[in-house]
Amino acid sequence: MKDLVYLSRSFVEFGPFSKAEILDFQKRGLLTDSDYLRDQGSETWLHYQEWLTIVPMPEPKVAKKPAAPKVKAEAPKAEAPAKAAPAKKAKKAA
Repeated sequence: MKDLVYLSRSFVEFGPFSKAEILDFQKRGLLTDSDYLRDQGSETWLHYQEWLTIVPMPEPKVAKKPAAPKVKAEAPKAEAPAKAAPAKKAKKAA
């Protein structure tokens, strides 16, 4: 496995971790000011904040939203006023 990273906290070494795990630790706020990181095979320890500026960040995953069906919005139709029943005419007496 490549791209492994070791974490040193208070002079105690932990790891190896994948770079994705270290980025997740940072995202969750688990890294502290006393944390140093080194890549596997390297002898140089870097403060985690400096290491984060050097490591290439993964591309953010963009979730595609499903396309909503295109529906043409129609303007509400004005209702015609209700017609009153015609008034009955009174019959004339003959």
